[in-house]
Amino acid sequence: MPNPTEVHDPRSGAWVAVLPSATTTAVLQEGFDTLEGTLLAASSTLGLRPDELRELAGLDDPSPRSFVDLVTVAPHPLMTILDAGRFRVERTRVPNGSCLWRVDADGERRVLTYYDGPAYGWRNGRGYLAPTEALGPWGTLGGREYAAAFPAGETERVGLVAVGDEPPDGFTWTRPGVSQRYVAVSDLESLVAR
Repeated sequence: MPNPTEVHDPRSGAWVAVLPSATTTAVLQEGFDTLEGTLLAASSTLGLRPDELRELAGLDDPSPRSFVDLVTVAPHPLMTILDAGRFRVERTRVPNGSCLWRVDADGERRVLTYYDGPAYGWRNGRGYLAPTEALGPWGTLGGREYAAAFPAGETERVGLVAVGDEPPDGFTWTRPGVSQRYVAVSDLESLVAR
C-alpha cells in the first residue's frame, strides 16, 4: 500500500528518534512499535549523514550500517518528553502517523513505512504485534480497557483496539483477531498512559 502523504506526512513530526540497526530490523520483521530514548528536533537533522545523526543522538550502535533509520515523532497529549539537557521520550508506543525514514550514506532520505496505529501496525512490514502489552495510551469504555491511539494530528478522539475472536459492539475488524472503534475522548471513562 503506498504511503498516503496527505494523512501521514513524513515531514510532520517535530521530533525524530535515531534507531539502532537491531531496532529497525525488529520494526520491519516483527512489527516492534516501542519508542523510548533520545529525541532530536527534526529541523536539526536535515542534511546530516548517518554517522553525524548517530553522533548527534549519542547512539552507540554495535552494528552500524552505511545508512541509518529515523522515526518521526509528533507527540500526542499523553506522551512524556523530558528535557534534562537532552530531550527524551519515556517508554511508549510509537504515535500514529510516525514515518520510518532511511538516510543513505550520501544523506538522501526516503520513507520505508509508516505506523498506522496499533490496529494495523507498520504498513508494508512483515510482522505485527497485537497491542496486548500495557504500553502507551489505554482507554476505558463500558467498563473495559482497550489499547488507544490518537489518529495522526488529532487529540479529540481516539481509536480503541480490541484483541479477540469477536469484535466488541461498534468495533470493526482491522486484521485477523484485531478490531478498532473510534470514539470521542469525552466518551471515555478514563484515558491513561501506561
